[in-house]
Amino acid sequence: MHAKRILIAAAAAASFALVVSGCAGSSSSSSTAAVGSTSGAVTTLKVGATFPADDILNYVEQTQAAAAGIDIQVTSFTDYTTPNTALEDGSLDANLYQHLPFLNNFNTQNGTHIAPVGKVYFPALALYSKTIKSVDDIKDGDTISIPNDPTNELRSLNLLAKAGLITVKDGATGTIEDIDQNPKNLKFQELDAATLPRALDENAAGVVNLTYALPAGLTGDEQIFKEDVDGTKYTNLLATKEGHENDPAIQTLYSLLTSKQTQDWITSQYKGLVTPASGPAQ
Repeated sequence: MHAKRILIAAAAAASFALVVSGCAGSSSSSSTAAVGSTSGAVTTLKVGATFPADDILNYVEQTQAAAAGIDIQVTSFTDYTTPNTALEDGSLDANLYQHLPFLNNFNTQNGTHIAPVGKVYFPALALYSKTIKSVDDIKDGDTISIPNDPTNELRSLNLLAKAGLITVKDGATGTIEDIDQNPKNLKFQELDAATLPRALDENAAGVVNLTYALPAGLTGDEQIFKEDVDGTKYTNLLATKEGHENDPAIQTLYSLLTSKQTQDWITSQYKGLVTPASGPAQ
């Protein structure tokens, strides 16, 4: 069965039937049944994702899933909240779109029980511009747009600090009040991540999440500074409900997402803007 792609910004519909398998959850909030629904030798997994994770999942579904005994039904989202709330309420079996700092902050803020399975890909956060070619070309008083969710705002401030545009206070939590020194008197426009590409039409530069940069047609030529993959904590993860990290179907899905075939496809498909990854979240 081919994966479904449905662009929505509201909660995924109808919860699914759980098949009892005796795999106990690690917390009282987790079901004692394995995730997914099984028919014969095939286990169906409902997986939520944002771009480009939905494309990666669809590639795995079309090329490797059937031979591994799983059917991946992909639901695409255009926001960063619903994939986790749908996973928490049982509408999804897993999701792929978030890094560990975001996941941990989401659990803390919302009382959810989302658990990482492992790293899959790294979408470098970058500073883009349509009018200038170098960080050195940013002028005194220019406006830079940045994402307004706490984890990605902190990530953006750290990126700007590495670019030499600002310094950030110790213990920063992810607001513009965390800026210590701003020698160019830059102004910062805090925006929802989905609107950041459009803001480049009016601002000197802006930090854009890859989830929105690629669909907007932004390329490496418009990046004037980007994150380094070495030592990053922002690698995106396959996630599921607590207690289901080692479910056989989830582990099968993870092995396909991190197979050499998939990793080679990611490198080729996104021309180096997305870096394949694997291993435990840390």
